[in-house]
Amino acid sequence: MMTGADEIVIDEHIQVHRFVLNDLLTNGFVVQATDTGSLVIIDPGDRADDLIAAAEARGGDVRWILVTHLHGDHWAALAEVVNALGAPVVGPPDAPFKVDRAVIGGEDLHFAAHNIHVSATPGHSPESVSYHIDGHVFVGDFLFRLGSGRTDGGDASTEALLATVREVFPGLPDETTLWCGHGPPSTVGEERRGNPFWKIALEGDPPTPVDEVVYRGTTVPVIAWADDYDGGRKALLELGDGGRVIVPSSQVERP
Repeated sequence: MMTGADEIVIDEHIQVHRFVLNDLLTNGFVVQATDTGSLVIIDPGDRADDLIAAAEARGGDVRWILVTHLHGDHWAALAEVVNALGAPVVGPPDAPFKVDRAVIGGEDLHFAAHNIHVSATPGHSPESVSYHIDGHVFVGDFLFRLGSGRTDGGDASTEALLATVREVFPGLPDETTLWCGHGPPSTVGEERRGNPFWKIALEGDPPTPVDEVVYRGTTVPVIAWADDYDGGRKALLELGDGGRVIVPSSQVERP
């Protein structure tokens, strides 16, 4: 299990302890308000003992346990954390676990002297939500630094992802920290300047494709390549039916 990338970031109002939970580099978080000591835990997908110990070492005043989306690597250790700490669970509706407060975006959660604003951030998964606490947004798999989660599974939607980029993030300051579901964090400014998928969302498609690949037996154009959190890349593809999809490079071949 990879744990070396765990980190603690402290600003004037919020302390964020990021845990790298497993070999997929899934992130879980213990977040503390520095003025009151109140805590939230976000995406307890593994390492329950470490998340619990971190919360207890910080006083144990856990107000909420927040889940960004319903993929198991983001909530598999939820029951253990709830049993130990007893905090109410916030997450999307229709979850395969007990949710004390279901959220779909637009809600505000009381967090001691702070506010947690919930935004709908579909794309990688339709039910995905992000949690905005002061200058920090916990975005789940909607975003990986300078890239995104894949959109080729289940009810994922590339168009929803691009629409969310346009609708949710432009109003946030450039210095806003974006805590991704896998890999290192980023900022709104960094993504605006350097994320190829965000540029397409905000500026439109480039005049010509940048590449072509074989996807599911058909040669298709690549609209953009982006780096991926695991050292690979992701491709935004234009499909024959006019749809678009974001896939890992492992899912495509050279013609």
